[in-house]
Order: sequence, then C-alpha cells, then structure tokens
Amino acid sequence: MELFKIRKDIITDLREDFPELVDKFNHFVISPLHSKQNTVISLTFNKETERLPKEMIVKIFRTKNADNEYNTLKRLKKQKLLIPDIIFYKKPYLFLEKAEGVNLCDYINDKLVDVSDLNDLDADVKKEVIICVEKLADWFTQLHTNNMIGKNELSEIIVLNKGDTRLRDFVYNPSNNKLYGMDFEESYEGNHIDDIAWVCCSLLDTNPGIFEMDNPKSKIDLLNHFLKSYYRKNPTFHFNFKYFTEKLIENLNIVMRRRHINLNLDKENFIKNISKEM
Repeated sequence: MELFKIRKDIITDLREDFPELVDKFNHFVISPLHSKQNTVISLTFNKETERLPKEMIVKIFRTKNADNEYNTLKRLKKQKLLIPDIIFYKKPYLFLEKAEGVNLCDYINDKLVDVSDLNDLDADVKKEVIICVEKLADWFTQLHTNNMIGKNELSEIIVLNKGDTRLRDFVYNPSNNKLYGMDFEESYEGNHIDDIAWVCCSLLDTNPGIFEMDNPKSKIDLLNHFLKSYYRKNPTFHFNFKYFTEKLIENLNIVMRRRHINLNLDKENFIKNISKEM
C-alpha cells in the first residue's frame, strides 16, 4: 500500500477521533516498517499535539487478528509485561507506543558477523549478547508463568504462546537493559515449547545463521544459552527434546519457504549440538 494512500486513509477514517491528524491542524510524517501480513508504519508529528504522543507505531490490519492482538495486549499490560502501551484502537487501526531502543535481531546479529565462536568476541561484547539472550528468557518466563493454563493429557505445560515469534518482534534498550515484546496477533494457548522453538529458530536462521555460515557454532551456543536460562527460571516445566526438535525443524522449513530457500536440511548438523540437559 502506498504511503500516500495510507496517509489519506488515516486522515479520512480517524479525523473525528483525532482532528490533529488532519494536515491543516498538524503536519505529520509516516514511514513503513517491516511486517509480513499487515501494514505497519511509524507516525511522527512535527510538533507537540494535545492528545497524542509525538511518535507512535500504527498497525493497520489486513488479517482478521486485530481483536486477538488488542485483547492480548490488554491482558499482558495488566501483568506488567514489557510491551508497548495501547494508545488507540479502532479496526483496522491499532496505535501503539513507540518503544525506545534497537531491534533485538540487529543488535545481536550485527555483533556476530564473521564470528563462528562466541569466545572470539571481545569480552564486553560477548557479555552484551549473553545479557540480551537472558533478557529474552526472562521475558518469556514472565509471559508463560503468568499465563499458564495447566497440563494436557501428555503432561505438557500449556500456556499463552506469543506465536510465530521472531527476534524482530523485540526492541532492546541497552541504556536501561529493558526488552519490549510486540506483535501478538497470532497469540494462542498451547505447548510452551512452541514459543521456545520459534525463538531458537530465529536465533539460528537470522543472518548470519545456518543458511550463511559453514559453522554456526556461535548461534548454536546462543540457542543453548537461551534454553538453559529459560529452564533454570522454570524448573517445573518439562523440556521434551523430541517435541522441541520436531517443532524447530518445522519452523525452519517455514522460514525457508518464506525466504524462497531451496535446501534440504540435514538436521543432524546442528541438532546433535543442542543440549538435551535442561
């Protein structure tokens, strides 16, 4: 969708709710943000407004998941999970607080370019990467333990899953060591390992990852660190290695289809290096 049309639609659809969106009251600029299914933009006013913050993230839904995301955000905000504040919601528009920080995917991967082993990193840089992964484990610990549904007939821990989790769904602020999660339109109740497998998939496949590196040891090490950190914080959660590896392979195949990568995964190359001891 062209930015001009997005801007025009926002003004037309929301002028009664927010007159400041009309250009004659206050000029604003928009810029596109990455999104697989919906339209997501950054909206910035050129000057202060009476009711709206100067910067916001606006999600314009093309899917049918708007209510699911809105209701999940409200639920998690009551639990004080670090997520953006809801500013305004009216289908198909969801206005959100802009979290200050850098995208977690870029923050981690920019430090791992041409690095096959975490021990090759400068000690301070390695510490920064490890802290990020531990914060990610903390975030999911809070999400899952606060939203544990119970166990199914297989004694699997059922929780509220974020769903289709990618590293790009998180913003990290190094200045205060806070990690914000976003994008909950596909949240659902299911096995807690579903979320864990998606995180590990994103650790593995994002560039530089298993599709770019001959020896992705650094990514395997981060994956293991995430798993160990998560299960240390959740000792009553059972880690099913077989279920985990099946979901991990399934997710990697989804990613390859999305990225049009024609490759037959030899799972033994990296699964053999994943720790079974949680």
